[in-house]
Amino acid sequence: MTVDSFAAHGLHAGYDGREILHDLSLEIAPGRITAIVGANACGKSTLLRSLARLLAPTRGEVLLDGRAIHRLPTRALARRLGLLPQTPLAPEGITVADLVGRGRHPHHGPLSRWTREDDEAVAEALAATATADLAERAVDELSGGQRQRAWIAMALAQRTELLLLDEPTTYLDVAHQLEVLDLLTDLNRARGTTVVMVLHDLNLAARYADALVAMVAGRVHASGPPDRVLTEATVLEVFGLESRVIPDPTSGKPMMLPLGRHATLRAASPAL
Repeated sequence: MTVDSFAAHGLHAGYDGREILHDLSLEIAPGRITAIVGANACGKSTLLRSLARLLAPTRGEVLLDGRAIHRLPTRALARRLGLLPQTPLAPEGITVADLVGRGRHPHHGPLSRWTREDDEAVAEALAATATADLAERAVDELSGGQRQRAWIAMALAQRTELLLLDEPTTYLDVAHQLEVLDLLTDLNRARGTTVVMVLHDLNLAARYADALVAMVAGRVHASGPPDRVLTEATVLEVFGLESRVIPDPTSGKPMMLPLGRHATLRAASPAL
């Protein structure tokens, strides 16, 4: 099964009586990679939590193939939608192998047994995230980067056609950031997995995503291909930042060069 459509319509959502998303509507391109970007506290994670059914909207709805996700059975939704939250918590002492194996739970009924397909899914996820050598280690003994890769492996083992990730490159050094994003790209191309992820790094978002969603104050400010969304005007409107946007010499995608106050002064000052 693949995703035919995934969309939010008229979403209002928030916490403790404070509304963060305001009448937000968004169409996610099926079978593509979408990156949600924006300044801190603009509602990126709230949107992702709403799309994942972790947060019920006060108004509006999220539709997966035309059906409201809040009306789908939990196990049925978990077979189709995988989630990596921003700060996942693991039970104390659980090993990496056991954590990754939990990604197979949605595929099991009350009386079903572990199968060869489960073994293959876990092994493939461990190998893809370079965590196979950590399989018997306790998750709470790992470094931040190792833990993040273990959680990503669990999400991959779930083998859903829709994968939502909130800052999947958190705690990772530059090399591992690229490895994770390359992995998600491979997953998307090989299986047609629809990927939606929140990213802080605009240039990585533009390089790896087919579509960008730029948010401001709980609303979608701009969405579309990176070359339409990542512009100097949008960076100023979304982040309040002066910048220059040029073609990335590696990917050809737009690349943002921030101009801080001192950089602007140097550019304007005559050479001494």
